[in-house]
Parts: sequence; C-alpha cells; structure tokens
Amino acid sequence: MRAFAAAGAMAALLLSGACSDGKPKAAAADSGKVVTTQVVLLKKYDAGSGALEYQGTQKVQEPDEAIEPTGPVRTATVAKDATVLSAVNICSGDDATVDEKTGVGVKPCTLQQLEAAIKDGAQVDAYLTMKGSTVTKVAEVYHP
Repeated sequence: MRAFAAAGAMAALLLSGACSDGKPKAAAADSGKVVTTQVVLLKKYDAGSGALEYQGTQKVQEPDEAIEPTGPVRTATVAKDATVLSAVNICSGDDATVDEKTGVGVKPCTLQQLEAAIKDGAQVDAYLTMKGSTVTKVAEVYHP
C-alpha cells in the first residue's frame, strides 16, 4: 500500500511541475501541438534564416500599465508561409488596425515588413502561434 502511495505522490509531483500555471511548456511545443504564447516582446527577426528572437513580458502596474520584458531571450524558426498581423507598428502606418474586442492586429503584413519593424528597435508585442517549435502566426498586440 505504501508503494502505491509513494508512486502516486511522485506522479503528482511530476505532473504539477509539467503543468504548473496552465502555461504551455517547451515539451508541449516540441510535441508538434499548436500553442499560442502569452504576449511576448519581439526582439529581432532575420528573414534569411527565419530566426525570430523574442522575450517574455509582464505588465507593470503603472498608470498606463506598461508591458516590460522579462525572462530569457528565446529563438524560434518562423515558417516561410507564416501569417503576420499588424496592430500598429509592423505595417499599419498611422492608423491602428485592431480587433476592437481583443486589441490584436488584423492587417496582413509580410515577413519582410516584420523584419523592418523590429530592426528599427520599435517595441512590438505579439502573440506567437507555434506548431512544434515553428512560428506559424505573429499577431501584434496593441497597447497605448
């Protein structure tokens, strides 16, 4: 009976580490499942190699609830046919192009426009949709 209790406790401990916070883990991304990240800060994109650098974010409780980078910079490969949606900074120009309910960009852009937007150091926050370890969609998030 004690052996079963110990085995059950060990399984619960392993599962709690793998599923903590309900956030997708690297293992889920590597399994080929489609996952969408929390809001990330896009750091750099190289259209030639398809490598996208990004960093996690957190909201800072200030009057404007700024979004600040947090955690390590990560790298993922962007699919050549990935969807890129702009809210303001990627390719929308002076007008915001967002879904009014979600604040997520709706204007389609090219990967080259994504590269140019990030190259200039503009803060571009986005949701990344990934299949396995490959980015299939970049959806910019609007924030004032």
